[in-house]
Amino acid sequence: MASYQISSKVNRAETDVLVVYCSDHRFQAGLYEFLNLALNLNENYDLLVLPGGPQCLTLMEYLPKFSWAGWKWFRFLVEKHELKRLILIAHQDCGWYKELPFHLHASSEPRHRQEVDLHRVKQALAKDFPELHVELYYAGWDANDRVTVEAISA
Repeated sequence: MASYQISSKVNRAETDVLVVYCSDHRFQAGLYEFLNLALNLNENYDLLVLPGGPQCLTLMEYLPKFSWAGWKWFRFLVEKHELKRLILIAHQDCGWYKELPFHLHASSEPRHRQEVDLHRVKQALAKDFPELHVELYYAGWDANDRVTVEAISA
């Protein structure tokens, strides 16, 4: 088996941040830049990346096993790493959302459905994790295909 020596070193600093976003390859570089430069996280955060991102925490009615797994991973990270800040990011043209049945949402407009889900997660977390500061964002792209990220207000 091949072995690689990477120039990066292990980050041994403690973190209190968890970021959850979708695994869509189109956004990886832009979200990395947003997290590390715009939010000044300097590569010091836990990361949960999976199709649909934060939506895994809202699937109780439709896919309860996915929801169970999402909450299990989330609770593990928050409790074991004593996290205080959660960053949830949804994105434009999400393939996962395209596959979800429309009856799960009051709106057929994809961004609206994603924002509703982000707010649902935030409300659920407020009950179980009142000390956790939750931030909501929406990533998209502009006319020049540059990734844009907007804060979603309460």
